[in-house]
Amino acid sequence: MKLDPKTQQKSSSELEDLRRQLLDAHETLEAIREGEIDALVVSGKSGEKIYTLVNADQPYRLLLEGMSEGALTISLDGVILFCNQRFAEMVQSPLNKVVGSDLLNWISSQQQHVLTDFLKMETSNKRRIELSLIVSDGTLVPIYLSVSKLLVGGEANIYCLVATDLTEEKKMEEVLTAKKMALAALKASCELERSLEESIKAIANTVEARDEYTAGHMRRVGQLATLIAKDLGLSEDTIHGIELAATIHDVGKISIPVEILTKPGHLSKVEYMLVQTHAEAGYHIVKNIQFPWPIAQMIYQHHERMDGSGYPQGLKGEEILMGARIIAVADVVEAMSMHRPYRFVIGIDGALNEIRQHRGTFYDAEVADACLKIFEEKRFAFSQ
Repeated sequence: MKLDPKTQQKSSSELEDLRRQLLDAHETLEAIREGEIDALVVSGKSGEKIYTLVNADQPYRLLLEGMSEGALTISLDGVILFCNQRFAEMVQSPLNKVVGSDLLNWISSQQQHVLTDFLKMETSNKRRIELSLIVSDGTLVPIYLSVSKLLVGGEANIYCLVATDLTEEKKMEEVLTAKKMALAALKASCELERSLEESIKAIANTVEARDEYTAGHMRRVGQLATLIAKDLGLSEDTIHGIELAATIHDVGKISIPVEILTKPGHLSKVEYMLVQTHAEAGYHIVKNIQFPWPIAQMIYQHHERMDGSGYPQGLKGEEILMGARIIAVADVVEAMSMHRPYRFVIGIDGALNEIRQHRGTFYDAEVADACLKIFEEKRFAFSQ
């Protein structure tokens, strides 16, 4: 079919216009990509329009470039028409590679559909969403994206987006969460610790209730051991552990027949050997309880002596825990000061003479000196 000259001329003119528009569009996009033009490219009823953002009557450039957040505009189909330098820094790419690209290229693949659905929501109000930008090295940057739908030149709709980097905020949230978890764990640990202590002390009270002559013995040993530990300059945490161990150091006596514990007169060799088993028995009672201090070992060692003459393991010197050395001195002083059915009361002076006489042999010299000083300065007296 042959067109008449007039129709042919019209068609050629229209084709030339389309070619020119296409060429202009390519040139404009290339100029934007190269950073030669900072612009919003808007398709309206009268064709494409370029808003340079440089003119005095369009002060968008100063506003957007001065923002500490990433700012960009995108077309309805997601092409980035403009972005400020901050957004380019956020995705760690040159500005001319960001402008003209698809916004979805910079969004985590798992969240692209979320953003697409979000942009499709029909509302003119400002909206917000949390997403993750994917940067050039593949890492993710958490952002808070504010989206507004705007009219440019009274014609076409575009999206204006502001991206706030949430990296520091997320780190702070992680730190706060970790602190909250640590505090919760500490609280639970403290509550468990208190529960364990109360349980062990209840057992200790049961032990002492079997023997009217030694009632309060472990409590008093705990008081003196605590004061000695303080005078030695030990930490509060270490002192607390020693106090607890001292308060239950004779818990193993629950395994000794009460007839032997309350027997008047001297014990036979066999009976004395049986009494000596209380240190090891106490160790086995508490060894599986997860205390933050070596409670079981202090109980096990509180009858050991510095020269190796003690029991049940015959330990000597530095082999004996400091806590056990302190309890050993406090135990001897308290026991010798109080009445026992198998001997007369020796009294506090006799007890202190025992410590003074065997300082450095049976008893740790520093511990002995601290104990003697406490009584010389009259800073402690046993209560009933």
